[in-house]
Amino acid sequence: MKSVKKAANLLFHKYKSQLIFADIIISIIIFILIGIFKPDYVIIAAFFLIMPYLILTQRKLLLKQLFLAFILSLTWVFLAKSYYGYNQTFATILGINLYPLFAWATSLFLIYVLVSHYEHLIKKINYIKQLLFFIIFYWPLLIAGETIAYHLFNIHNVATAVYSGLPICNCIHAPIWMQTVYFLMGPIYLTLLYLLKLKNPHLKKSKTS
Repeated sequence: MKSVKKAANLLFHKYKSQLIFADIIISIIIFILIGIFKPDYVIIAAFFLIMPYLILTQRKLLLKQLFLAFILSLTWVFLAKSYYGYNQTFATILGINLYPLFAWATSLFLIYVLVSHYEHLIKKINYIKQLLFFIIFYWPLLIAGETIAYHLFNIHNVATAVYSGLPICNCIHAPIWMQTVYFLMGPIYLTLLYLLKLKNPHLKKSKTS
């Protein structure tokens, strides 16, 4: 059994560069499809299809990170559900709009996965370095994603449309406290991962399963 796990681990790291490419391409495809098909259906399907993808790529450890992203997203969208109402009809359950629920969960997870591929670049890894490294990727991707979704995909949160968006990009039209939460969601997610000691399987010292 140990030899099988060792062989799987060696195979995983042998094709690590291909995994990075695959993760990036899949993330881009999901984002593009949101602008082509019904956004809520796309993002819900993407979230659940990530699970078999992780299993097939020998990264079952990441299912914990995916689940945590969903719990954090559910908590946020439940608390702020009255601030979500779009110019498109999206599926809802118990008053919770499923588009932001799965968009947050999927986005947080995918950004973490992409960043985790490069975590080995950090010398003497600690919480502060991990957090700053994550933010360097998270904030620009958040702004870029929100800008494209708003201006190109025509996904508008009309429930907060009366508020000004961020300067220059004119996106994330919401009260300041809500905009602040958007920028904090990534750091909060990373902090929870750190506190729960969830391992990054893309580091050689981590054991894949």
